[in-house]
Amino acid sequence: MQNPYENKRLGWLAKQAKQLASRLTLALPGTCPLCGTSCTGERFCPDCRNDILHSMQNHPYRCAHCCLALPNQAPCPDCREQALHTGRITVAFDYVHPLDSLVLRYKNGRQLDLAPAFAELLYQQLQLQDLLPLANTCLIPIPGSQQSLSRRGFNPAAEFAQQLGKKLQLPVEHFFLHRHDQHLKQSSLSRHARRAAAAGLYYCSRRLDIPHAILVDDIVTTCSTIDSAARALLAAGVQHVDVLAIARTPPKHF
Repeated sequence: MQNPYENKRLGWLAKQAKQLASRLTLALPGTCPLCGTSCTGERFCPDCRNDILHSMQNHPYRCAHCCLALPNQAPCPDCREQALHTGRITVAFDYVHPLDSLVLRYKNGRQLDLAPAFAELLYQQLQLQDLLPLANTCLIPIPGSQQSLSRRGFNPAAEFAQQLGKKLQLPVEHFFLHRHDQHLKQSSLSRHARRAAAAGLYYCSRRLDIPHAILVDDIVTTCSTIDSAARALLAAGVQHVDVLAIARTPPKHF
């Protein structure tokens, strides 16, 4: 017969060991994933971090809603061509060289150790924009297709959401949102084809009576994926949906 007090003690010891391991990771020397210089913890070095934060905060033209970097004061194409059902979209960085190579290393090279660095950088972006703390909400990762899950062996959005949940101290709900099977690869489609393919792609299998949810994705390109997912959550009863992502693709990439 199991001793409830012994189980409680073992649970407490496991929690303490996990916290100690986390503190040791932050204290041990590491390497900046971007420039390769020595730094502590699973983070970008101070110079790279400051450069990335500066580029996001000081781009001359950026859509206030979807975070798209614009070449001039022209209307945002993503917000102009579709009425987005999401609230604020916040990303860690623009999907441009050399940062785009980090995302490719993470997604296609299975370098999952980049997820904590991405989460730390996005946390700092939220701090700079006075969007913290986040409370009374949950993180919902965008589900991957069966094809990509079989090819990679993991869902990049889900792994990133797990690390982000630790930083923000928010629960991660992996089973609120579901995806219909689809064989068209989004990256191979044009802007308009992406929107057509994403329409009705996601669904919720039950009612979600929650006031606020945050969708988590890896790359936001035309907003068609996150908009389709937000529609599904709103239809299920969620009152407001914001978005957090690793990177935002600028117009020149599509």
